[in-house]
Amino acid sequence: MNLPGDILKRDDEIRARVAEMGTRISSDYAGREISMLGVLGGAFVFMADLVRQIEVPVRCGFVEIRASRRSELMTEIAFTSTFDVTDRDLLLVKDILDTGITMAYLCQQLMMRQPRSLRLCTLIDKPQRRKIDMTPDYNGFEAPDRYVVGYGLGRDGQYQNLPCLTCLEPIPVEGVFV
Repeated sequence: MNLPGDILKRDDEIRARVAEMGTRISSDYAGREISMLGVLGGAFVFMADLVRQIEVPVRCGFVEIRASRRSELMTEIAFTSTFDVTDRDLLLVKDILDTGITMAYLCQQLMMRQPRSLRLCTLIDKPQRRKIDMTPDYNGFEAPDRYVVGYGLGRDGQYQNLPCLTCLEPIPVEGVFV
């Protein structure tokens, strides 16, 4: 397979790290059920592999976030989900934690639905890009400030099927927050 960009993590490294994360999550939630809420679209492969590594009961749901730029000064962020999180231990699963702006908004919206607890699990963390003080509770890998694709993450509908994570050159995207 012809890979674009530089390999960040091979598929065997990803599998090993996801297994470690599943073990830690299982330990942290021992004796409880997890309500796992995946953020579509880049987290679908990660979440599917992660849920199979968790040894406590898990309920799965998904949330979709839509960000649109309505003007030079305003970005609209909306999310939709019918997944009941009230009085549940909620684990939010995201592909990449970048600026933190969208995740801070989503966490704020979810907390209004009164979960028992809320933790964040990411495959990739880019702390150097953070604009909001936010740290994932569970994190697979830190990544450089480059565009990451593969393992469910794509660009313009491409590269999601790559078994590894690769870094493309950075692409400035003004007004889009991840």
